[in-house]
Amino acid sequence: MSKAVVCTGRAMEFMGDEEVTHVTVADGVTEIKRYAFSGCKGLTNLSFLKGSVIMTIGEGAFEGSGIIILLGMEDVRKIGSYAFAECQDLRTIEGLGCEEMGEACFWGCTLLQSMKGWPASMTVIPYGTFHGCTGMTTVDCDLAHVTSIGANAFAGCTSLLPPSLSASGANPVAILAYLKRKSKDERIAARTAFLSSLKHAQSHYYNHTGDPCGASRRIIMEFAGLFPA
Repeated sequence: MSKAVVCTGRAMEFMGDEEVTHVTVADGVTEIKRYAFSGCKGLTNLSFLKGSVIMTIGEGAFEGSGIIILLGMEDVRKIGSYAFAECQDLRTIEGLGCEEMGEACFWGCTLLQSMKGWPASMTVIPYGTFHGCTGMTTVDCDLAHVTSIGANAFAGCTSLLPPSLSASGANPVAILAYLKRKSKDERIAARTAFLSSLKHAQSHYYNHTGDPCGASRRIIMEFAGLFPA
């Protein structure tokens, strides 16, 4: 059974209602409050946000919902912690324009494959942002704008390659040069994002670009040497 509802901006407004499939935002509502649609398994499409006046998505607002694709969020400026965590049907994120993001926003989105267009205004990738996103292969993010990567931001992202963290398509040699310019503490913050992907990079990235195995091994070892044991 499907159900269309009107979001009036109250906290936990439709929390746990698995029949909700479509949402209309009431006039003048600028914030989707905390846990408003948490657990709404039938809600699969969030394109209703495009062109709306929504500026803030609260903590856990869509946690564990059935969203498949996330579009049209260019005008959203703030996303609360765990806003889309455990959305296990979510596959793609496009057009994210936020300036502030809480922790673990996309934690446990196991089918998420790509994040297209990490906002240039977001210089920090928060703690646990993509933790457990085992299907993710691409994060379109220019490292030149990132000053810090939070702990466990990419923990468990077993399909993610280091080159996919750069919008310019930088290869591991370029990323290595980037890390060398950072302080020890800054490199530690990036440990999970890069070090956990090195063996995968060796077997996939280099082999598919014709790089000699010996050269790739040297790069992998040099990467590892930048991080504490």
